[in-house]
Amino acid sequence: MNTLLGNRLSGLRDSIHRNWQEKALRRDRAAEVLHTLETVVDDTDSNIRLVPGYKKKLRNNIQLSLEFADELVKQIPEAIEVSSSTFVSDPYVNAFFTNVANLQSVFRHSSEIHDYMEDSHADGARCCALLCMRRTEKTVAGMELSDNMLKRDVLQVAVSFSDHRIYSPTPHEPETREGLKCCLFQGLVTNALEQIVKLKLASHRLQSNHQMLHARLRRYKQRARDVEKGTEAGVQLARGIEETSLELRKTEEQIMNSPLLTPQIALEQVMAIFSKPDDFVRVRKFPLKLNKMGIKISDNSPQPCNKIDLTEVTIGNELPRVVTLATFPGRERVPETVFSMAG
Repeated sequence: MNTLLGNRLSGLRDSIHRNWQEKALRRDRAAEVLHTLETVVDDTDSNIRLVPGYKKKLRNNIQLSLEFADELVKQIPEAIEVSSSTFVSDPYVNAFFTNVANLQSVFRHSSEIHDYMEDSHADGARCCALLCMRRTEKTVAGMELSDNMLKRDVLQVAVSFSDHRIYSPTPHEPETREGLKCCLFQGLVTNALEQIVKLKLASHRLQSNHQMLHARLRRYKQRARDVEKGTEAGVQLARGIEETSLELRKTEEQIMNSPLLTPQIALEQVMAIFSKPDDFVRVRKFPLKLNKMGIKISDNSPQPCNKIDLTEVTIGNELPRVVTLATFPGRERVPETVFSMAG
């Protein structure tokens, strides 16, 4: 009886403790969303705060985008070790770099790796970072072994990876993932800011054009007072007045139909971006089979090949980039002689 009562009391304590933890997590999450919301407003247009209830209007969209960034980062596979010792053994490292010299050159010319080492004072320490590359495919003529016969001038697809970039180096993978999440979220902020700036510039151009046309029309009318009608000069001035007046009316119509960048309009721009983050950041995963020479191998081919699963991220209108997390052993990253090259 005492044991049963004790188990029930223990279960009740556990339930209360879990409930308390869940409430604490919700409070922490709500505080994070509110802090991020204010940062977004600061980085886009602080006049948004003039809109009544702006926090309530933005809160759900900011939370949605934070969750989207979380899920996207979870889709990035675990880090691979990128080093001369894994160039042969790891199919990803073998595919991403043409040779060991190319692999080491990427590290040595990375300003982010250089800055990380200077800040951490850990020359020999391992670090984790985001590795991004361009993937290129082109048709080439090569050789192929088929039915024990070597065929020449066979059309093949060569896959190569270039323009390697290294971002957010940190001592550990979780920190790099957090850095990637911040980077993706900041991309949304930048996109919203760009939309707001475009509206500002468009409004400024219309207003400047309106002022210029007004000044031109005034000059034409002043000159017309001193020119006799019917003369060649009078006809030209009359034509100029007519054309300028028409252009001025069109500009005024454009101004009337173009919304002014009020705090409400700026808020709507931000809401539009953060309500659909997947319109700005897109992720595609696909498998690939390559031989050691980087030639694409078909699914039904008996040729030996490496099987890799790529993650490709597209941000805005930029070209897609293959992304992976990578750990870099310090002993191979940046020898002493490289600091002069990186600087």
